[in-house]
Amino acid sequence: METKEKTECHHTSETERGIWFNFSRRNFLTLAGWGLFFATLAGYLSQILGYKGFFYPKVLFEPSPRFTVGEPKSFPENSVTTLRSRKIFIVRDGNSFKAISVVCQHLGCAVEFSKEKNIFECPCHGSKYYRNGVNFAGPAPRPLNHFDVVLADDGKLVVDTSKVVSLETELAV
Repeated sequence: METKEKTECHHTSETERGIWFNFSRRNFLTLAGWGLFFATLAGYLSQILGYKGFFYPKVLFEPSPRFTVGEPKSFPENSVTTLRSRKIFIVRDGNSFKAISVVCQHLGCAVEFSKEKNIFECPCHGSKYYRNGVNFAGPAPRPLNHFDVVLADDGKLVVDTSKVVSLETELAV
């Protein structure tokens, strides 16, 4: 009888078993799970430690409600001056000054002063206000807000938009 010797080669190439692991369904799902875990962890850490995250102060940066608008002589007599950056009108009648809000009382639009008609008008919904801020036409439910105006020690007008005053309040210089 002839015996045949079997020569078995136990050498496998890298392509047969993979470079680092066997590519099976279990290994794929394990890698996908770990990938999802680290992606979620990275997302949370970026929110906590990233820009405007944990170390960023939780404060609202807005300008002071109390500000200087200038000297009384810088406003012409019987004029309405618009300060758009501060959202107010400075109304000067003779020697008296008022600070009136630009914000319409209907839906918060910015009203404009019409020199021809001598009134404030809302271009969005048609509310109209007299020169003193009292509403007379349109859907606005109440007059424009008036803010506190004082004369500082250095002779300049100071407006405080955090203090809403009555319609009759004005600064006489």
